[in-house]
Amino acid sequence: MALANKYRPKSFSEVIGQETTVNALRNIIKNKNFHNGYIFSGTRGVGKTTLGRLFAKALNCTNYDSEKGETCNVCSVCEEINSNSHLDLIEIDAASRTGVDDMRDLLESVQYRPSSGKFKIYLIDEVHMLSIQSFNALLKTLEEPPAHVVFILATTEAHKIPKTIVSRCLQFNLKLVSDELISQNLKRIFESEGISSDDKSVDLLVELAKGSVRDSLTMADQAASHCDNKLSENEVSKLHGVLNISSTTKLIEMILLNESAEVVNELKRYSELDVNYEILFDRALKLFHDKIMESVVNKDSKADELNLFYQFFCNGLVDAKQTSSFRDCFDIAALRCLTFNSNDESEVKKKHENATNLIELESEPEVTQSQHEHDDIELKEVKEPPKNLQKLVSSNWLNIFDGLDLRGASRAFFANMQLDNVDGSKLTFKGSETFVSGINESNINDLVEALHKAGYPKYDIAIIETKEAQVTPSSKWQEARIKELDDFKEEILRSDLVQNLNNKYGANINRENLSIKDHEE
Repeated sequence: MALANKYRPKSFSEVIGQETTVNALRNIIKNKNFHNGYIFSGTRGVGKTTLGRLFAKALNCTNYDSEKGETCNVCSVCEEINSNSHLDLIEIDAASRTGVDDMRDLLESVQYRPSSGKFKIYLIDEVHMLSIQSFNALLKTLEEPPAHVVFILATTEAHKIPKTIVSRCLQFNLKLVSDELISQNLKRIFESEGISSDDKSVDLLVELAKGSVRDSLTMADQAASHCDNKLSENEVSKLHGVLNISSTTKLIEMILLNESAEVVNELKRYSELDVNYEILFDRALKLFHDKIMESVVNKDSKADELNLFYQFFCNGLVDAKQTSSFRDCFDIAALRCLTFNSNDESEVKKKHENATNLIELESEPEVTQSQHEHDDIELKEVKEPPKNLQKLVSSNWLNIFDGLDLRGASRAFFANMQLDNVDGSKLTFKGSETFVSGINESNINDLVEALHKAGYPKYDIAIIETKEAQVTPSSKWQEARIKELDDFKEEILRSDLVQNLNNKYGANINRENLSIKDHEE
């Protein structure tokens, strides 16, 4: 029998790492504060369905010990649930029964009382896989549930369950099990099974499990078969394609030292060994995390650089999960760090050259005070933005607005307003309530600064709300876009392909039935 099944908890006391949830379930039974719906959410292998089965067993156990919070495991109910043969515990895999008809057939039996236990319990695994229609059918039952019915919903993606379902259930979020608890559990099982292991091989299995008890037991089972019940770090590493942690540490150090050739050679070696790149990503992120913490504590100037490298690998991991190309994404993340380092070195070189030039300037003869003053005046004149030769009036506002360095919400607001009047140093804009009500002082300041940067004086801005249609930059852009699409439609209609379809094959493609989807909408 697989270790994950053989050592599946049969009582609350055997569950590891979920003490908070276990205590809550014990108190529910002790105080008889029963609900009709419960949700167990969390990542794979942390005990969702196991706790659901234990809770179902506790609800129906004839000899339940309220003081100890444990089932007897000897009554007929406990034995039947342990052997998956209890009639009042109905387990459903929502991933394979997503249809509304399946759910309706299931819910038809809700009205019938349990055959032997106190409660009829429906344990639905991966409940987030149900269709909307199935959820609606389930909701009707949860709104007015019979007193003898309990729904236990297990899911890895609780955010996909409709809020109307969640609001009618007690939700328990199961956390990842700590490395220490998984390690202790593995060592206990290895001792019981007569499997020899060293600490490093166990640590490696714990690292691979990532907080999942079931994954740790599955991989331990696989490793025991591969190593003939004699686990070693070297054999487990080969089996799962995991390098020694020192190898990852060495790679990160080479990246920080900008040793490009050595990094590329190391990446090639990883590729030849067919390593587990997901673990490499995790290790690299942890190493950068530790270095960032250390640099912040020591007030090291490299903290910003380390943060950037951490972000490179974070983005690489996200891309890898989307493309399933972990090796390529890991390599690119490492090479991005080297590219940044190269740029950084050139910046340092420039600073060094500037410092050298400064020393040379300081060694030149002193200039008089009047010369310094003259230099200051010239510098101030350079810093002033050049005056814009294009006069700002309402008629040319659309062209001027296109060239302004105005971004984000500020650009969106003023793109939907009309410049109504220019009176000396005051600009008056008109716009609909939608945009006028949302604008704030910060947006106005952004426009003033953008105009000033373009060579105009710092204007006072007035904004008037109006219901009249306005000629705005946005409306002009839309007109231009519509004309562009119309021209494109004419080009399509004049094409040889459309002409042949119409003339030779009797197609009737014209302006009325030709539709173009605008990707910019």
